Amino acid sequence: MIQKKHLPSIALGFVVGAIGYWTADFSEKGEFSRVIYSILGPGAFICSVISFSLRKKSPGFIALLISFGILLGMLSKILFDIVRDSSSHNLLPFELLLGLVIVLPAAFLGSFLVWGIFQIAGKN
Repeated sequence: MIQKKHLPSIALGFVVGAIGYWTADFSEKGEFSRVIYSILGPGAFICSVISFSLRKKSPGFIALLISFGILLGMLSKILFDIVRDSSSHNLLPFELLLGLVIVLPAAFLGSFLVWGIFQIAGKN
């Protein structure tokens, strides 16, 4: 169950997903891969580092919250495009799946990296 204390992590992810998708022009060739690899992946890493540093609770759950927020940000642009033109985003499930394949490992890497650093430093 999502509680109020989880909303900042989801909001961080949503901002990254929205910036990545709303600023991209998908009519150009290769734009999707540029957005995924240069904005969403590093953004997920940075957001999970920030979010775990602030909360210091369950790195896996933090990574999932960040990924969920990024997925919501991606979905907001996709739904907007579908309302404008119903023939756009014909491969919606694959688009979201590819985004998650890149975002989830980056988010987990960021949160577990900071968790490990805090464990070594003794700042539980």
